Amino acid sequence: MWMILGILTVVVTILNIYAYQAGKNYQIFMVFALLLTSLTICDQYQMIASWSKAGDWSAISDVTPSMSIILWIFVIGSFIVNVIPMLLSDYHNK
Repeated sequence: MWMILGILTVVVTILNIYAYQAGKNYQIFMVFALLLTSLTICDQYQMIASWSKAGDWSAISDVTPSMSIILWIFVIGSFIVNVIPMLLSDYHNK
């Protein structure tokens, strides 16, 4: 599920940038992209929690270190890319 949410996040982020460049209302795409980013993180956490509950420590020790770095990059990148149009529009309006 987290892969579907992650892909949807990227698609909505692209729509956000496209809507900004087209001069349309981009804020709704920004909100949905950040919401999908949050849902991706929550789903990832739920997956790790279910492995912990099942006692699958080898899966946790195998996946968690690399996914932690990937998720940090994903969240920071998603936030920056989705907020840039808002910052640019504020800059152009001054």
